[in-house]
Amino acid sequence: MALPCRVIKCTTRTHATELDRSKDIPISRRQFVRLSAATAGAVSLSKGVAADSTSSATTELYDFVRDHVEEGYEIPTLVVLDRPAFEALEPYSDDYFRTTTNPETAAWLRLTPDEARDVAELDAVETLKYSPGSNPFWRLGDYANGVFPSVDDSVDYIDYEQMVDGVHHLADEYDDRVRVRSWGRSPGHENLFEETASDPQELWVVEVTNDIDHERAFREKEKVFFSLSIHGDERSGAEAGSRFIERLLEGNEPTVEAMLDDVVLLFAYTNPDGFSARRQEYRVNDDPVGDSEPENNSFKRVTGTGVDPNRGYPTVGWINPSYYPAEPDGRDLRNDDPGVDEDVPTSPKDYEEIVPDSLDIVEALRGYDNLNYGSDLHGMFWSSNFIEGLIVNDQYDHGELHDIYELNRRTNSRVEDEIGTDLDDRRDRFEALNREYLIDGYDVPPEDVDRYDTPVPEAAYEYGTIFDTIQYTTSGTLISWMSHPEEQGGLGVSMMAHEMGWDNRVFDRMVFRPWLVDLQVRGFQEAIRTVTEHAATEVTADIQTGEATTAYVETDSLTRRSSALSFEATDTTTASESVEVGKEWTASSVSVPDGAHALSVAVDSPSGPVRTKLRDANGKVVHSHESDGERPRRTVEWSVPSPSSGEWTVEVKTLGGERKKRATVNRAVVGGTEDDVTSPDPESVFGYEQRSYSVSPLAYFRDYAAYMDGKKGWGHGGWGDHHGHRGGHGHHGPDGRDGHWGGRDHDERGDGRDRHGEHPHRGHRDGDGRGRRGRHGHGGRWHGNGNHTCAMTGLTVEDIKDGALFRGRSHKLAVENLVVSHAEGTDDDAYVAELDRFVSNGGNLVLTDAGVAHLGALDNDLAAGITADDVITFESSIPHFDARNDDHPLLTGTRNVQRELYNVPPLGYPIANAPATGVVPTAFENAGGTVAGITDGQRRLVTAGSIGRDDGTGIHVLGGMIPPAYQRAVHPFGMLEYTTTFLGHTVLTNALGFTQRRYVNGELVEAFGTLD
Repeated sequence: MALPCRVIKCTTRTHATELDRSKDIPISRRQFVRLSAATAGAVSLSKGVAADSTSSATTELYDFVRDHVEEGYEIPTLVVLDRPAFEALEPYSDDYFRTTTNPETAAWLRLTPDEARDVAELDAVETLKYSPGSNPFWRLGDYANGVFPSVDDSVDYIDYEQMVDGVHHLADEYDDRVRVRSWGRSPGHENLFEETASDPQELWVVEVTNDIDHERAFREKEKVFFSLSIHGDERSGAEAGSRFIERLLEGNEPTVEAMLDDVVLLFAYTNPDGFSARRQEYRVNDDPVGDSEPENNSFKRVTGTGVDPNRGYPTVGWINPSYYPAEPDGRDLRNDDPGVDEDVPTSPKDYEEIVPDSLDIVEALRGYDNLNYGSDLHGMFWSSNFIEGLIVNDQYDHGELHDIYELNRRTNSRVEDEIGTDLDDRRDRFEALNREYLIDGYDVPPEDVDRYDTPVPEAAYEYGTIFDTIQYTTSGTLISWMSHPEEQGGLGVSMMAHEMGWDNRVFDRMVFRPWLVDLQVRGFQEAIRTVTEHAATEVTADIQTGEATTAYVETDSLTRRSSALSFEATDTTTASESVEVGKEWTASSVSVPDGAHALSVAVDSPSGPVRTKLRDANGKVVHSHESDGERPRRTVEWSVPSPSSGEWTVEVKTLGGERKKRATVNRAVVGGTEDDVTSPDPESVFGYEQRSYSVSPLAYFRDYAAYMDGKKGWGHGGWGDHHGHRGGHGHHGPDGRDGHWGGRDHDERGDGRDRHGEHPHRGHRDGDGRGRRGRHGHGGRWHGNGNHTCAMTGLTVEDIKDGALFRGRSHKLAVENLVVSHAEGTDDDAYVAELDRFVSNGGNLVLTDAGVAHLGALDNDLAAGITADDVITFESSIPHFDARNDDHPLLTGTRNVQRELYNVPPLGYPIANAPATGVVPTAFENAGGTVAGITDGQRRLVTAGSIGRDDGTGIHVLGGMIPPAYQRAVHPFGMLEYTTTFLGHTVLTNALGFTQRRYVNGELVEAFGTLD
């Protein structure tokens, strides 16, 4: 497939000057409004304007910068000389003073405005140029130390304009291996120097492969994608990625270079606004809507329109109503024409105005064939892990879980080898930096610093789900959208997010510390190497069952269909308020009307972490993040379904220092008055129609069966309402097999097409039969009592009442394991009696999710001591273990960091009310149970544990794993069927007594489980 027409191949770019950007940029309605609002107060935007002065030795831009910065600001300055009179500049020099005589005689140094005036009058000085960036002489075209010098040779972070010139220079030098494309444009900042309401930047992507212009070969090659610093004030991605491109082209990455006949690397600069915001000619603002005051010119998290660019993607499941999910296929979610469709909504959200960058990125990425792996390189505050690998909120089957965890296992080993020793050697520097952050960054009194738990890196790398690693989750992210199924608008890519420690802005501006940036660059470059090499690695996995057979209880009551939705046109009210935050609580209120569907709140503090509380109309704290011991967080997000009416309050304060900061409180209220509707109308909230879907969490067992040894497949057909996940590059079993699964719903759209689009059975875009989400279909059916012929069999409540768990009319088991994941039948005495008989005759019963309720109804010897009152279903923001017993057999093969049981947003649950079921600990232990995991929800409850026999069988509990999708919240882009984490998957597999095996290129590398 050719790239869309909005993606253009760039012609050779000549070296930029300070004045060569166009002043004739069209002004949109949004830009006109912003310009009008800014005109009257233009002088006040100068942040302490010095007396205007000009000199023949300074460029116009340099004059502007000098006259618009505060008195003590140090301007990065290129001084062009008519002779090597460097001694005249030494009084103004520091550790970053640099000189050169080729191709011109020049020096680079940092000057205050007064110093700049003095230097401009020196006899040997010809010109002073504004020259931010890592390479002091890039404006001269001097690359003696590299286009992007090593960290030790750099004088600062890489500058956006330097990056643009640098990658084009590399494309000219290596035109057979590099192509630089623009995917579109950012919203842009107001440019005070050029007097334009908006200065959009190009969304540059650098493509690297051999024979770059051989289009057919390019199309057929495996693609690996890297997003470089989607948050502009998280610099490690751009710093590492830019230097990696140059290292690769110069022959310093031999392993990756050897792959370029078969692999294309894509390095995308996904937030040019946040990247370029450091430049002094821009009026930058983290929240143009809530607060009209400009901010310091520094790298920024957000774009020129003040939105977080990592919340604006059309992900499956629940999306916060205050977000701008950019779907370029338009209101009807169908790709009608090349490029962004004309029917992209302008009401209630003007996507072309607010998130043109996200629209262009989605459209561009859909134009690549065989895009199968990638990483989004991020930053974070201090952490006990220097780098963390975040596994995407997605639907993973057994093979896919092992594939992504093998990638992380290898990344862990390699990053530790690369920087582990240096982290230990620089421990004192991290401790000193933490003190500097608290004392100088937050004005914490020195005598109070010791009460703050500010860790130093104890490990080079750790990995798990997003919640496992950074203790929160969200929707609308780039990586989740890329990972979701093609039939639901995604790409089917195996994506990771990598988070780099000490890579968020704490001070007004980010400080370049070579010792720290060196560690960050080396760590992320090792991640880039590992992800790239993994794309050419075959990872397969299977499940050893010891010939044991397993049944699960089927029911259509768990199926959720879009055709069953009844919509209410709702009024969605959004607001953004900028508040000044100090060491005392600052409150921001929001009014919730009667009958509201949902309240969503997000707090963002651009320059540092904050503590937050959300109080309901009665003053009760509903959510909070305020403990000293918790990970510092600058972004907090909560959603409350069906909130009570009245005034709700968001309270915010800093970590405790004297320095005041600003935080933005965003809130959205989805109103409604009708009781007989099931969901807000996505068109009234987001402007998009509802994508059709039919999903059931029981699809998990169909997918599980494809990896079981012995009797493969599943019994009891009836999968017509369930769909396979996505095609793609994939690893399914020890032989890498692939295939189609059983029936589908057809024509749910009513247009004669399969409900998932025109190509429901295709693999990934190359159609090579390696579909990462293809399914193995074995349509065998249960043939009566005692004749189960499949390793995994679906049975209904009526089947079980009819004796399906036993052979004939005997007490001999027909299956060894039974999994019950719902509460259907708990009030049916005949059904419960059969479950009791199954357990009493040695059967192994696994109760998950709402199925744990059966524990209170059973009367066999193992469960007799537990009553219905001891089993409690509760709601959690994110179902997880607060405490876990690492020695418990159910947790074999897991790591302590793994806490999350399933991902919440892709199943439609807002981050507030995801269900789980647990057992009162005293009752569970009095019944002889052993506890694997505890969850502190409304009450402290056992959410994983066993009441077992000596052989490991018995009754096992897993309180949250495969709940049905939640349809009450807005979810325009459909649903996933299940989002079980590796922790939940492994607990279930251990409860069944099975062993997981993983192979790399056919060689067994790991096996764990309870099967001998």
